[in-house]
Amino acid sequence: MATFYLIYGWYNVFPWAIVALIIGYTGKNRRDGIINGAIFGYFLFLVYIYAGYKGRTDTSAMAKFILFDALFSLVGAFAGAIGAFIGNWLKGKIRK
Repeated sequence: MATFYLIYGWYNVFPWAIVALIIGYTGKNRRDGIINGAIFGYFLFLVYIYAGYKGRTDTSAMAKFILFDALFSLVGAFAGAIGAFIGNWLKGKIRK
């Protein structure tokens, strides 16, 4: 039951948010951390949306889905960048 909630429920936000914070915390500098967080978030959204697709398989529907997936994953990139930024900010606060 816990596996279901961690994979399919809204609870899966917590482990991925922790990963984004770790990415920002372990980055060499703020820029690298934010870029790596954005890449992580983009591909995380891309894979989750693609894995959950249960629509039609004709060419036009797939083309629209792929375009939607690629564009909506930009939200994931933004979220990953924010998480990494916060992780980098925490690194500055903890090390002082």
